[in-house]
Amino acid sequence: MTKDELLFNAWLTSLNQRLGRYVVRLMDEATPTATTEYTVPLAEVEAALGRDLLELADAILGKSAGFTVPVQRPSNQAGTRPRRTPELPSPDSSTATNCR
Repeated sequence: MTKDELLFNAWLTSLNQRLGRYVVRLMDEATPTATTEYTVPLAEVEAALGRDLLELADAILGKSAGFTVPVQRPSNQAGTRPRRTPELPSPDSSTATNCR
C-alpha cells in the first residue's frame, strides 16, 4: 500500500468516525430526556460534515477519472488537482430528486 493509499484510508476512517458521532448526536437530541449539552450547534456540525463528504465524493470521482487522490492540500504539483467542493446541480435540473 502506498503512502497516498494509507492517507486516503485514514481520511475515510476519520469521516466514518465523524458520521458515527453525528448519528449518536441525532439520536441523543431526539430523546426528550437527554441531558447532554453540546458546544457546537447541530447545523454547524451538519454543514462541516456535508462539506467534507462532498470533498471526499469529488476525490473519489476524480480518482475514477484517472486523477491522483489529493489527500493533502497539494501545492498544485503536476498531475494532481487541488481539493475543492464540487458544484451542486440546481433544484430545477433534470437530475434533481424530490427529497424532503
